[in-house]
This record gives sequence, C-alpha cells and structure tokens, in this order.
Amino acid sequence: MNIEEVKLKKNTSLLKVCVIFLISVVVIFVIARYIANDEFRSYVNKNILKSEVSESSLNSIEIDNNSNVNIYAYDKYISVLSNNVLSLYDSSGILSSKIDVNISVPLMDSDGKYFVLAENSGKKIYLISGKDVVWERELEGEISRVSVNEKGYVSVIIKNTAYKSKVLVFDNIGNDLFTIFLHSNYAICSDISDNNKYIVVGEVSYSGTIVKSSVHIYSMDLIQTDPKNAIINSYEAESGDLIIGVNYHGSDTAVCMFDSYIQKVTKDSNERLYDITQFDSFVDINLDSKVAVINRSESGMFSYEYKIDFKDTLGKSERMYILDQDVPNFIVTNNKKIAVNLGREVEFINTSGWLKKKYTSDTTVNSVVLGDSVAGIVYKNKIVIINL
Repeated sequence: MNIEEVKLKKNTSLLKVCVIFLISVVVIFVIARYIANDEFRSYVNKNILKSEVSESSLNSIEIDNNSNVNIYAYDKYISVLSNNVLSLYDSSGILSSKIDVNISVPLMDSDGKYFVLAENSGKKIYLISGKDVVWERELEGEISRVSVNEKGYVSVIIKNTAYKSKVLVFDNIGNDLFTIFLHSNYAICSDISDNNKYIVVGEVSYSGTIVKSSVHIYSMDLIQTDPKNAIINSYEAESGDLIIGVNYHGSDTAVCMFDSYIQKVTKDSNERLYDITQFDSFVDINLDSKVAVINRSESGMFSYEYKIDFKDTLGKSERMYILDQDVPNFIVTNNKKIAVNLGREVEFINTSGWLKKKYTSDTTVNSVVLGDSVAGIVYKNKIVIINL
C-alpha cells in the first residue's frame, strides 16, 4: 500500500468518525429538545410519530349508563359485563362474542391472552382466552381475589371457611393443582411466576391493634410432593407495615407493594427496591420488570412539574417520562404500558419512557381500560377505542 492509499484510508476513517459523532450530537439534541420543548414535542408526536389521536376520529362502543356496567380490556378485546352477559368487542368496535356468566360484582385480572373473571365474595369463576371460556368452576367459600399469569395459571384466594384463608391454584385447563391452607393469617394477595414454578402469597396477621404482614415464596413442585418444606423464602415486615399487592416480574422476582415501600423477594433473597415518599402521587408494580412512580420533580436541566420514573426490578436500565401538566387524575398499567389520565387527555407511555399515543377529548374522561394492543376511553354512554 503506497502513501496515497494510506492517507486515503486514514481520511475515510476520520470522515466516518466525524459523521458518527455529528449524528450522535443531532440525536442527543433532538431528544433533549423533545423532552424540554412542549411545542416541538407536540409537533413530532402529531406529524412525525403520528401518536396524537382525538375522540372524533376513533371508533366507539355505545353503553347503557342506566345499568350496572363493568368494563375491562385484555389482549385485543374490550369486554363489557352487564346483566350477567360478557360482551367482547374487537379493536374496530365490532361485537365478537357474547358469553353468559353468573357474575354481578366482578373480580378481574388478565395477562396476555388470558382473562380471569370471578364473583366478588361469591363462588363462580371463569377463565377466558380470546372469545371463549376455557374453564369455569363453582368453589366452596367466598372468593376475595384472583390472579392469572401469562401461561393461564390461576390463583384464587378464598375467605370465610374453616381456615383464615385458602389459596387455590389451577392450571390453564382447569385442573386443581393444590391448595394452600392458612390457619392463623389472612391471605391478601397472590401471584404465580411466569414459568409456573413459584407462587407468592402476601399475608396479614391481626393481633389486637397490631398489623403484621409477611410474604412467602412457595415452590409449586414441593407443595404437591413435600408441603411441609414448600416455603423456600419468606419476608417478615415490621409491625404496622401493610401488604397491598404482589406481582411476579419474570420467573424469579416477586415485587411486593406495602403501604410505605416496595420490596423485592426471590427464592433466595430480599431487597428493598423503593421507599414511598410524600411527594409520590402514584406508585404501581403491575408492569413487566418495572415499577412506575409518578412524583413532583425538582428543577434541574429542564423545568417540569411531574414525571414518571420507571424503576427497573431485573437489573436493566431505568427510564423517565416528563408530564406536561399537573398531577394526573389516575393511572392504569398493563405489562409494558401505562395510561395516564390528565382529565381531557390520556397519554399512553411504554416502559422505555416513550409516548405511544396521546388522546385528546372535549369532555372529561371517566376512566380508562388497558389491554395488550387496545385501550378503551370510558364515558357515561360510550367507550372510545384506541389501537396501541
């Protein structure tokens, strides 16, 4: 290689480095401006990302505001429960199926394509996938809470039996796998890991005026073969700390929400994830490997009122999303998404900290339901459908 060829190669390499550097600077500048500049962010969302939608441009489902209607979203369906009939609508607002269910006051949960529906303080429970009932049961005692994982395995907490509580576990075709009997504590919440190897149960013991919460991780194999040794890890909270909910993040991490903090419990470890402060408006653990915290932000490089911190639970990087307005009316979460109701606007944000959709309305939004690929904006007499 002669001198000229060497010079040409060096110049080409230098040019590539400069181009990469300039592209990086432009990307950083665009992201920074997108975060800090309301007008620029609105322009990008509307004209480039096409993420802004309005009520007038979307399909809707009419509902009877004079009857007792319960609305939920799962997978790609909007479900409307009224007069013991569950009506399922697709993302275009077309009625796909009607299912007769003996449910008046529902308990609901979903994960992926599975949707579990039960009578609150009743006996009936249904597992639904797509448009069909996979199985149904009538249980002894009164159902107080239900949970389903992405594989369709269901845990059911039963109250008012000979025991303080019972936790029943079913597989995805309705086989009764086992029951956890609690003699002295009340089961408050439960969830099954994604790989169906573990179940976490949050319990409360009442002794006079003292509340004592605990969390137990059970091996689902051992509980069927060696129940005395089925508890493989436990976390005992301080007196007065109240367990509120549990959610498995992946196959090994149970995220447990107490009234003042969030604890991570695995089969062999315990770790404090977050201490809830007076500045936190909303905290939610029902996301895929993330905890969402909405709080008032301090002024720094950019000035804003409120932000969403997506705090990672599995060792990945954390993300942040800045809210333009004051504290939200409420939030709804589903796996990798969060819906933030801002009154006449709803922002749908993924756990990577990016806006997926922004919905605007002329009237105040009553509530929001959120599935995997569809959301419903609920008003008194209709549900506006958003494809995500």
